[in-house]
Amino acid sequence: MKIEFVKNSGKKLILLFLGYSFLPSCIKHLELTGYDLCVVYDYSSLEFDRQILEGKEIYLVAWSMGVWAANLALAGVKLKQAIAINGTPFGIDDERGIPKIAFKKSIDEFNFDEFKKICFLKELAKVDFDFNQNAKFELESLYLNSSKPVQNNVKWDKFIISKKDFVFPPKAVQKVAGELGSKCEIINAPHFAFFGYKSFGEIVEI
Repeated sequence: MKIEFVKNSGKKLILLFLGYSFLPSCIKHLELTGYDLCVVYDYSSLEFDRQILEGKEIYLVAWSMGVWAANLALAGVKLKQAIAINGTPFGIDDERGIPKIAFKKSIDEFNFDEFKKICFLKELAKVDFDFNQNAKFELESLYLNSSKPVQNNVKWDKFIISKKDFVFPPKAVQKVAGELGSKCEIINAPHFAFFGYKSFGEIVEI
């Protein structure tokens, strides 16, 4: 996993786990006031340095496969709040995530432009940022690592679920939220939901 501090000057930290292939520039439009921000991305490797979290009050925001990655990286870490957006801690799972056959098809018939269309739908024209240049390798790494059994390690306060998500099936995310006793918020957005917010405060309600 790659880690980038956008701001690191105090105690309160928004820890953002992005989805597959996305880079920190995708959330540059979101206002950040009174909090530090650390972005985690690129899951070609699953190593995570927990030392960066020492002394921090952590507000976790995880999106897409970042929910799965955060669940692996933060087992036992005390969190002030945890928000999952369009993803589940089980990642690739026929009932509680992206069906395995669909994920494998996305590798076998790799088409990144088509993936972007699915992520953004009518908001594709707003995209003014780059993506991981090794996107297929990251996708293959996620598939290989997903074969390991997963249990939920995070107390998720809320799952935000987009009606127009064609990556993580909304019904699967709702199922997981129900099983874990977490709140659900349904929004009218595509898989990439961040264009619907102006600030991180709107997401974590701080």
